[in-house]
Amino acid sequence: MEYASALVKLKPGSDDKLEEWRRTIASRLEEAAATLKDEDVSVESYFTLEINGEKHLLWYLRAKSIRRVFELSRQLKHPIDKFHYEMMEAITASVTMAKPLIDIPRDAET
Repeated sequence: MEYASALVKLKPGSDDKLEEWRRTIASRLEEAAATLKDEDVSVESYFTLEINGEKHLLWYLRAKSIRRVFELSRQLKHPIDKFHYEMMEAITASVTMAKPLIDIPRDAET
């Protein structure tokens, strides 16, 4: 498994759009889960945090191949994908990718 994480700085005043995104994804979990299955993703998580008065998302992904996830995700097979990318574009000011250090899965391969 591979993993990736990023700090997503949000545009000022994007709270309502962020909540709309969260509410929509939560209400369409089966469709979102189908997307993850198509991309061989085992987990994708988002967290909110504030740094120096600026709002951010912390994003985490674990998948069979991170490169494959990004390749497949842009094919927009599911309508939820289009919604997700449009909303992320609307609320994102910048993205800082994190450097992977360690990921400890419960069932570590030996």
